[in-house]
Amino acid sequence: MREGERAIRLGIILKRIGNLNISTFKGRLVLQKTIYLLQSFGFYFGYKFSWYIHGPYSPDLTRDAFRLQPIYAEVPEVKFSDPKIEKCLNEFKRFIGGKENDADWLEQLACAHFLKALNPKADRDAIVKAVLDHEHHFRRKECEEAWDYLRQQNLVEKEKCS
Repeated sequence: MREGERAIRLGIILKRIGNLNISTFKGRLVLQKTIYLLQSFGFYFGYKFSWYIHGPYSPDLTRDAFRLQPIYAEVPEVKFSDPKIEKCLNEFKRFIGGKENDADWLEQLACAHFLKALNPKADRDAIVKAVLDHEHHFRRKECEEAWDYLRQQNLVEKEKCS
């Protein structure tokens, strides 16, 4: 997939799940964590994520978002013809719920998911401790809730909609 095509595909998905806001750090953080989590649902865009200051980060996603920004208003909102893809997108929207702009919640989810993927044998306590060690402003209870939510949604063992 060419870079421009991937940016358009990103725009189509973002139209369905929320607005593109990369003018603030919080907006860019929300974008990074949203797309990371969306890929964990089985929507693979080809973004490779590595561990960075605020957890999983993809420089290619940042580049595509800035490439997309000037044309985002013209990106159509489309429904997918494949019912499986449409169902998976709706499951993701339910998963995010009303927290699609909650940067801390999305970061906690993405960090816990990423760390578990790197350390498959790590248990809940080890993952929560690793998230807290990395992000000192988080509280243990919130990180435990994020981990429990991922487990409840079957996202720490396998892809959701694969």
